[in-house]
Amino acid sequence: MKPLKLMLLSAAAGLVLNACSSEAPATTQENSAATTESASAGTDKRVLTIGSDMTFPPYEYLDEQGNPGGVDVEIMAKVAEINGEITPKWEDTRWANLIPGLKGDKFDVLYSSMYITKDRLAQIDMIPYYKTDISLLVRGDSDMAPQGADDLCGQKVGAMKGTEFVNQLGKISAKCVEQNQGAIEIREYETSPQTSQALLSRAVDIQYDDAAVMKAAEMKLGDRVKITSTQELYPIVGGIGVKKGDTETYQIISDGIEQMKQSGDLEKLLSVYGLTVPTQADIDQIMN
Repeated sequence: MKPLKLMLLSAAAGLVLNACSSEAPATTQENSAATTESASAGTDKRVLTIGSDMTFPPYEYLDEQGNPGGVDVEIMAKVAEINGEITPKWEDTRWANLIPGLKGDKFDVLYSSMYITKDRLAQIDMIPYYKTDISLLVRGDSDMAPQGADDLCGQKVGAMKGTEFVNQLGKISAKCVEQNQGAIEIREYETSPQTSQALLSRAVDIQYDDAAVMKAAEMKLGDRVKITSTQELYPIVGGIGVKKGDTETYQIISDGIEQMKQSGDLEKLLSVYGLTVPTQADIDQIMN
């Protein structure tokens, strides 16, 4: 497998996803991706079909050859290596199809940089493995330098359609109105790359997205964009989803993640993009 930085720089998918989205009606066509790992000839490994919206670098994306890449792909490959009896098969689909696909047995696992929320825990089981926050991205030539939530009042802000980002912006906007600072004009786009294109084309002035995704965008686009946020917005824990009652799959992934924590491999992979391993207090707060 290629080193993470090389894989990111070769990604043609552009920027994003989200992983972090709220569920919305399916509106885009599903696109099946090639599997990252193949069982060796003569072996009889269990194939784990993994549903993912692979438009969200550095978490998960398709490279120029259509192969899955990103932090999450590397972590899952390591989990498979630790277990020794599974082979990941990645399936690219749009965000709205993920939880319904898992419930309908189309996928064994959801691995799409998915934020853990109470609503999701009511539908699926989730294994926490990373902590992230929001970053604010503006054009490189912009005079704007929004540092936190208050700086979004009265501005045109782009976010991915149907995501938790939109819900967060709605809450921030409501506070803006209460403080007589002007509502946020929230503009929604199907993917994070499309949101970034809207920023570059001046349809919006700020992009509101996952911190690691915005770091990847900044690396890819160079001086065309810049991250200006310095304040904490919505720190949150993300996880890997499995169907309720599927204790076998849950244990395989949970054991692998725990071993990666103990070895330091998980922290090493996450830290490249400013992500951290959640503390037990972080996990207890979101899971209980």
